[in-house]
Amino acid sequence: MKAERLRRFIGLHASVGMVCGLLLFVAFFAGAINVFHHELHHWQSLPSHTAEPRNPDRFLEQLTTRFPQAAKRLYFQPGADPAAMWLQDGEWQTARASSFSDEGVFRAQPVSELADFINELHYQLAIPGGKGGLNIGMTLMGLVAVLYGVALFSGLVIHWPKLGREWLALRHQGNLRRYWKNLHNVIGVISFPFHLIMAITGAAMGLFAVMALLLGALVFGPQLQGVISTETDVWPAMESSGEPVAMALMEDYLSAASHEVPGVQVAWVEVRGYGDSQGWLDVAGSVPGHLGHHVHVVLDPTLKTLRVISPGQRDLNDASLSSVYALHFGDYGGVPVKLMYFLLGLLGCLLFVSGNVLWCERRSDRTGPSRASAFLLRLTLGVSVGVVSGVAVSFWVSKVGLHSPLDEWVPLLERLAFWVVLVPVIGWSLRASPLRFCGQGVRIMPWLYLLIPMLSVALEGRRAWQEGDVLLVNLLMLGLAVILWILRAHFRRRVRLAEPHPLWVGRLSDEHPIHLADAELDS
Repeated sequence: MKAERLRRFIGLHASVGMVCGLLLFVAFFAGAINVFHHELHHWQSLPSHTAEPRNPDRFLEQLTTRFPQAAKRLYFQPGADPAAMWLQDGEWQTARASSFSDEGVFRAQPVSELADFINELHYQLAIPGGKGGLNIGMTLMGLVAVLYGVALFSGLVIHWPKLGREWLALRHQGNLRRYWKNLHNVIGVISFPFHLIMAITGAAMGLFAVMALLLGALVFGPQLQGVISTETDVWPAMESSGEPVAMALMEDYLSAASHEVPGVQVAWVEVRGYGDSQGWLDVAGSVPGHLGHHVHVVLDPTLKTLRVISPGQRDLNDASLSSVYALHFGDYGGVPVKLMYFLLGLLGCLLFVSGNVLWCERRSDRTGPSRASAFLLRLTLGVSVGVVSGVAVSFWVSKVGLHSPLDEWVPLLERLAFWVVLVPVIGWSLRASPLRFCGQGVRIMPWLYLLIPMLSVALEGRRAWQEGDVLLVNLLMLGLAVILWILRAHFRRRVRLAEPHPLWVGRLSDEHPIHLADAELDS
């Protein structure tokens, strides 16, 4: 490749990486945890104290009687203590069968929204404004995913010719810059297919609403929205007839879905028009062993099958959407694939941080020390440490809050705790020496995640290791603590073996950096 063209690709790769690197760090760290979204929902909930399995049909009757709006649309989750979610006065509400006494008296139970917050942090950076209309955060991440794809392509073009020489060049001795550059390149190439999948699926989901608006305004006109609804909804929205109908048993609806799709694992049931003759139920789940594993069996109240969407029995649109979602969230191969996504997501975080650090150091070497390079380095470290620490504290609040007098405020406190940690940490990173800040950060973070399973054991006893989903999340948090501990040990070793770059010492406002030996001792 000609030198001038190579320089253009290098400039493109660096520029795009700087623009979206920090946002991708947030999305990847939250996304790594969000891979276990289903398990996290169980971890965050209070232990069930029901001695015997609750009757789901009695629960639905009590719920729709107590909350008539739930009869219009609700999501039912089967289990020993069935749960339901419905829209009440513009807000989503949750209840369990155990929320009703034997006499039918409703008693609201405190809930946690930690899993939903982690999900929002992943796909929209927890930016408000996702209720109807254009989701600003999701659209932003869709644009970032496009830039992310550009950075992947340009990075591959840059490093492919010399990959063979650098593949085994990772050494602990020698030049610190060369070590981090090779580590950055090796991680990028090894996980390139994973990152390519994330870029394509992230852009497809994040920019879907934008493309629909543009196509509707410029090409198809107002009828596009109706076409999209027809192609993406499992069944048309119902119009109440006002004629009551006797609902079958929930067990019969689940059996009918199993008959239509043998081996289906039911996740939830969407109920539209409970007790209405024009209502319908969507039994949603998955069939293991397929990439596009999602299943929808639509039934009317009398158990008549209206539509079946399953592997081998779906149109191209449904097959494409199912594959996109499965590839993005890694839920098509069970726990092994989820663990692989979890580790690749964490490696992606390291990729973005190392890319920013290398760019700052390289620019400082070429143009001399600058406040721009120093600021970006500090901001990168501050966001990284702040996000990792803030998520851990949100886990604390979720677990402790439900067992405290402030249990009603837990959803708000989980979100507030994250920002209360993130903002001061970023402020601290902009004032302190980067070397000293990193030394303190990597020293604290492992303990933050080690405390999460300890709190689970202390507050819930045997549930922490006897319930599979709860145990899995606790082990993940313990694994994160171990990974952060390894990172701490690695950081301290690098400080001992190689002299840090001048950008890593001193404060942003100092005229002269602090003495290197003092910085090493502080770290």
